[in-house]
Amino acid sequence: MKRFIFGFLLAAVLLAAYWAWPFLGLHDLAADLQSRDAAALSKDVDFVGLRRSLSEQIIAAYLQVTGRASQLGAVGTAAAAILAGSVADPFVAQIINPENLIQLLNGGSVSTEIGQVSLNTGEVPIFSLSATWRAWLGTKYWADQFSIGVPVDLSPSEQFRLRLQLIQWRWKLTGIDLPEALRTRFARELAKKFP
Repeated sequence: MKRFIFGFLLAAVLLAAYWAWPFLGLHDLAADLQSRDAAALSKDVDFVGLRRSLSEQIIAAYLQVTGRASQLGAVGTAAAAILAGSVADPFVAQIINPENLIQLLNGGSVSTEIGQVSLNTGEVPIFSLSATWRAWLGTKYWADQFSIGVPVDLSPSEQFRLRLQLIQWRWKLTGIDLPEALRTRFARELAKKFP
């Protein structure tokens, strides 16, 4: 009986630690942003994955805005990749580097070829006890993938979704899902420059 109780308690502790682990990664990310430490932030962000995530979202919206989504047909994936490389990637590269990411995720804006960009994510939460429950309700968690909607007090359609992935035993920011209105705004600005 003692072994059963010990095994049950050990499993409960391990499960609780596993559940809390990505929140600790999110806490590290928030602390890096608050201290404006670009070197530390570079350890907590997969910049290649983050750029790819944003480029894919923006190019999908660009194809919708320009009416090219239906024209691509069977070669859609290859054509979208080429468009991402020529249209969205240079724009995303301007906004996704350590210094600009610190600025954007702290509520600031950065200057780009299509004008000022601001994400208005609110601060990445360093959780207090009162905010933890609301934040937990907005999370999605599966094995090595974790995401949370921010700001936690907005509706899901208005939130940014921060995506973290477990890479080499460290939770890293690999994506930011943009609200549809912002994706469309970026796509329209790019369509003006690249009709």
